[in-house]
Formats: sequence, structure tokens, C-alpha cells
Amino acid sequence: MGAYYQYLVAFAAGVGGLLFGYEIGVIGQVLSMNSFAAYFGYRYKNAAGDYKDCTPDEYFTGCTSYAEDTTGWVTFTFLIGCVGGALIVSMMADALGRKYSILLGGLLFTIGGVLQSVANGLGVFYPGRVVGGIGVGIMSMSVPLYISETSPTAIRGRLTTVYQLMITIGIFIASVINSIIITVVDNASDTEWRLALGVQMIPGAILFVIMFFMPFSPRWLINRDRDSEALAILARLRNLPESDPAVAAEFKDIRDSVHEEREIGQASWPELFAPGIGKRTFLGFFLQFFQQWTGINVILYYQSDLFARMGIDKKAADIPFTLANNFINFVATFPGMYLIERVGRRKLLIWGGIMMGVAHCLVCLFFGLSQQTSALSWLAIVSVYIFLFGFASTWGPIVWTYQSEIFPMRVRAKGTGVATMSNWTWNAVIAKVTPKIIARINFYNYLVFAAACFIMATFTYVFVPETMGKSLEEMDEIFGAPEGAAEKKSKA
Repeated sequence: MGAYYQYLVAFAAGVGGLLFGYEIGVIGQVLSMNSFAAYFGYRYKNAAGDYKDCTPDEYFTGCTSYAEDTTGWVTFTFLIGCVGGALIVSMMADALGRKYSILLGGLLFTIGGVLQSVANGLGVFYPGRVVGGIGVGIMSMSVPLYISETSPTAIRGRLTTVYQLMITIGIFIASVINSIIITVVDNASDTEWRLALGVQMIPGAILFVIMFFMPFSPRWLINRDRDSEALAILARLRNLPESDPAVAAEFKDIRDSVHEEREIGQASWPELFAPGIGKRTFLGFFLQFFQQWTGINVILYYQSDLFARMGIDKKAADIPFTLANNFINFVATFPGMYLIERVGRRKLLIWGGIMMGVAHCLVCLFFGLSQQTSALSWLAIVSVYIFLFGFASTWGPIVWTYQSEIFPMRVRAKGTGVATMSNWTWNAVIAKVTPKIIARINFYNYLVFAAACFIMATFTYVFVPETMGKSLEEMDEIFGAPEGAAEKKSKA
């Protein structure tokens, strides 16, 4: 079976990323659907038969909310659920296990999809968004952690980036399915948006089924004193007999590390800021902070409106340009998967930050010039694609990989939980305020993200060490041993 089983495990768990990707891909197009906007009262049809957004300046009979408020809340409620999911799983992942955490996340995501697709008002729709968000928040922490803990050191980075790859696949699949729905289904019928949101229940159910057949994390099993099961699964993952010296050596390293950490005592939240761990928490939090300040989710959530504001016809913005955008996002992930175990995490993050910063400056420049010369809008679109390539090959996959590998076993769930909560918190903040910012400063908002990209490249150069080629048990050599472990080693 060779490495095929290892990849099968990574891709099976990675379906959790596909769910998140589908959510990103579906919601941007759903928010631009006239059927959805009219149903929830933030768009109206005027006397000429054209749909117009409800605004404080143009508020007509039939409007029950403002466009920028409702679209912001639809995104924000989902992301608040993601923050809650990351918090919940950071407290229960060690007891429940990585595998069962993924199963729970898939179940909640599917329930959230049901609530959204049958909603008869925002009173049902918003809770559906929150429940689905909790599911994605749980999976966003537990999937990279699960893949990292089941992967061999030599290809751990590549396998962990499968999570980001599956996100991009989910985004692209959603845009394809939505494009078909927009083309085929009556645009005035609420069937259009209900079907688009309801389809996400299918991959949710698939994840729930296939994860039952996937193995537990060997490291988690050892931490639960289930050594014989852990050895058998480790041997199967490495496609070697249990008696093989390489399997025995890896098993011993994991067990010794787990037992050593256990002797220190139960991990506590304040320990995340103690010597040996504090820098890892600092890096996990700020790498996820910066990942959101690349502006990636602003482009993905509102891409249809973005292209329309560049002067592209609405139908073209909703379908071909969105499809091209999401396809580039998907394809560009592969260079990152290839380079992560050749160039390393650090260099990719530095060059990715610079590339995205330059791309944002070009978007702002050509977007502004296109207001006078419409032909230049094509250069703005190309600049968006350059940004997407830079993100998908660097900061997209690398940050999830990095946070999942730097923490020791005893605080791994808590540490990755804090980093993941940083991701979702800033995702929520940016998604909520961006429509209002764009309404006020228009295309100059890209300069804000450009500055953030240059800052994150500098941050990586100064603070982020390379982890390529190190096993999870060897991370102390880079960051320093935790206080209790260091004292134990000195006495030994």
C-alpha cells in the first residue's frame, strides 16, 4: 500500500477543509443572488424591473434591512460560530480525540446546512450559520492536527497542506455548482439559494461516514495508554511490520516524549505563555492574525461584487470570473505543496508576503485608473489573480502546517486552539467591517492589506524559525524545552 494509505488518511480528513471551502465558495454567490436578497429584504425590484440594494439613502417598501448590514451579519454569524468551535475543541480534543472531533464537526456542519436551506427568516438562518460555523471551527483545528500527528516527518508538511488544498477544491466545486444553479434555476425563486446552500450537506455526510473508517492518531492513543493500538496503526501508516526497527524507533520516540510530558503534570492554559511554549503561542497567534490580514477572505467572500465594481457585467462577475478566480486559487496550492519540503516554511512565508503586497498595490492602482479608462480593469483583475497565486502557494497552506507542528503533545490542542481562534476572530472582524470600509474608501482598502502583507514578510524574517525536517518530538530543539521538561532533562 506504501504511501497511498497515508495520503488516503490525509485526504479523508481533508474533506473537513472541503466543507469550509464550499462554504466560502457558496456564500459569496448566494449573497449576490437577487432571489436571496429579495427574500431576506435587503434588495427590491424597482418600477423598471431592476433589482436595487436597500440603503439608508434608498429605502423602499419591501426593504426590511440594509444590504451592507445583512451581508455583513450573514458572514459574521458563521465566523463567530467558527471562533466558538475552535474554543470548544481546544478544551475537549485531548479527551475526545482528533478523529471524533472531526466527526463532530462534520455533523454540526451538516445540521447547520439543513437549518440554512429550510430557513423562513433570519431568525432561523442566523442560528444555522452559527451551528455550521461551530462545525467548521472544530474541523479547522482538528483536521491539520490529525494529519500532522499521523504523518511521517519527511512529508508531514506536504500532507498537512492537503487541508488547504481541500479548501480550494471546495471553493471551486461550490462555484461550479452555483454557476449551474444560477443558470438553470429560476432567479426569482427561493429554490435557487436553498438548493445552493443545501448541497453542502452532501460532503458533510460523506465526511461523517468516511472518518469512521480512518485510524486514530497514534500519538493520541499513546497519550491514552492504548500502546498496542498505537503501534499497530503506526505500522500500518508507515506500511511496515510492527517489528520493523524504524517503526519501533518512532514508536519509542513518541512514547518517551508523551510519558516525559505526562510526568510534568496536567497542562494548563497559563502554560501556553511559559518559557519554551510562549514563543510558539505568540507565533501561532500572529501567523493566523496575518493570514487574515492578507485580505484573502474579503476577495473570496465578496468576489462577485468586487468584479462587478471593476466594471464587469454582473452575470460575467457571478460565473466566469468567479470560476476563474477559484480555479487559480486551487491550482496555485500545488506549488506550495511541492516547495514546502524543499524550500521550507520560512522562505515561502517571506516571499509570499512580498508578492501579495505588490499585487494589492497593483489592484489599487489599476482599479483606480479603471474608473477613467475601463480597459484597465483587466489589469486590476490580473493583479487579483497574482495575489491569489501568492496566497494559495504560501500563506494559505503554510500557516496551518506550522501551527499544527510546533506545540508539544501536552499543550498541542490548547496551543493550536488559540492560533485557530485568532484566525476566526480576525476573519470575523475583517468580514464584518470590510463592507463598511469599502463603502467609504473604495479601492484604497487594498493599500491597507498591502501594508499588512509587507509587515508580515518582515515579521517572518525576524521571528519565525524554520521547522522543515524536524519531527514533532524534535521541536524543542528549535524553540527550547518547556520549563518542566527542561528541569527534568538537566537533572537527568
